[in-house]
Amino acid sequence: MHEIFQRLAEELNKAERVLLTTHVVPDGDAVGSTVALAHIVRHLGCETRMLMRTGLPADIALRNLPTPVLTRCAGLGDFVPDIAFFVDCGDERRAGPEMGFLARNKSLPPPEGAEADAKGGSADKKILIVNIDHHADNPGFGDINLVQHGRAATSELIGLFAEYLGLSLSGDLGEAVYLGLVTDTGNFTYANTSADSLALGARIFAAGLNVADFSRRCDNNWSLARMHLWGCLMRAVTLSADGSIACCAVPRSLMDESGLGNDDLEGFASWLRRIKGVRVGLFVREDGPDNCKISLRSMGDFNVRAVTAVFDGGGHISAAGATVRLPLQEATRVVIEEIQKRL
Repeated sequence: MHEIFQRLAEELNKAERVLLTTHVVPDGDAVGSTVALAHIVRHLGCETRMLMRTGLPADIALRNLPTPVLTRCAGLGDFVPDIAFFVDCGDERRAGPEMGFLARNKSLPPPEGAEADAKGGSADKKILIVNIDHHADNPGFGDINLVQHGRAATSELIGLFAEYLGLSLSGDLGEAVYLGLVTDTGNFTYANTSADSLALGARIFAAGLNVADFSRRCDNNWSLARMHLWGCLMRAVTLSADGSIACCAVPRSLMDESGLGNDDLEGFASWLRRIKGVRVGLFVREDGPDNCKISLRSMGDFNVRAVTAVFDGGGHISAAGATVRLPLQEATRVVIEEIQKRL
């Protein structure tokens, strides 16, 4: 890892403009990793932009973002990066169509509505693609790949890179790294929690993190409507396979009636594991008549990634997801059957 850190530092010292992106519907690790890396890049003197296809989640209240968050390449204007970082992306498709084009072609995509074979605004130079991730199924799509699936979170890698550069994990940088750590380890309770992740968290504490203030802004910020929605979801949970599978299926109509967005569902899948005797939690969200998003969770003793792989999804052993092109009830049934085959 030292050699990759050294190469990243060398490339950043040569770069003038750096673009950072992450997967759509970003969770705390995706946001924390991207924001922390943006702080590092700016510290090194590079002009920086962050692009998140579906925007910054409303309930993640980090202070002092190093740069505004864009949702489309059109917002870049004449900004053509020397380096594009893909952070916490299991593959380049998860960052959205524009960033997927960038990863494959090493150039910015053509303006929306332009010919599909256009080369885009950066055709005269190749953008260096850097892939930093901890997903086990990451194919290594970058020119530089820092992929370690043994890490608890991508933000752990970013924190270690900051320390390699001699930066203090204090203030906004440390807080962003901490956000990713606590998100992907369930506040250091999941099976992926390691001595290294705990030690990194301790160093952030020692650098001055105010945990109570962090929790107030990033955890204790729900609306009453969200609380009521989760109450409806909890009442809808069912058990199957002798109580070893907990399932909650959410029809699109419920979300439309609530007036809330998909961000307000973030984290619910993990709660299904709290039922005694449950080995696998399945959360199914209806996004359209024949389009459902599934999220699976376990405590690490059941490989949910193997189930989502059947549906061209991915993730980790204890947390994975996929899109199933079936109606809600049918999608729920076939996924439960696939889980039962492996129990």
